[in-house]
Amino acid sequence: MGPPLLLRGPEHGVNTQHVTAMEIERKILGLGFTELLLGGVILLMITLCVIAVAFYVTPAEHLEVPELQPAIRVAREADFPIGSSRVRNWGEEIILIVRPDSAQYFAVQAVSPADGCILRWDQESSRVYSPCRYMVYDLRGDVVAGLSTQALRRYAVSVREGVIYVSEGVR
Repeated sequence: MGPPLLLRGPEHGVNTQHVTAMEIERKILGLGFTELLLGGVILLMITLCVIAVAFYVTPAEHLEVPELQPAIRVAREADFPIGSSRVRNWGEEIILIVRPDSAQYFAVQAVSPADGCILRWDQESSRVYSPCRYMVYDLRGDVVAGLSTQALRRYAVSVREGVIYVSEGVR
């Protein structure tokens, strides 16, 4: 604290009260504890709003959780025997879902890109084939034999509470 100062009052000429620099500053600003606290809270709120807007405006990487993506219900696990397949429509897409063993499911586009025929599952060879032409694909949709080099589109398969779902994300 600085040395005491003397203030002149208009009615007495010289004021004999000793006033510190802190008291002078407080009288000039006119702010008490409550006003300073309120100002601090307002400043904090403005800062948090600016941070929230900054997070909203900056692009984030897209989080893709298969369980939250749009999906179609295929069947209950109990109703989908091992070694079998199902064909499902999803809007304009036709999807072939295959269950080769008890723990795996595969889903690929069900229309052959080479000839436009609906593909079939051959359990003995573990292959997907076109009955119209000699086009053979593996379970991942890659070409095994035939005149085309274009692989099939793959779909993600998830199992939730004993129900099999197919979504657009590739796994």
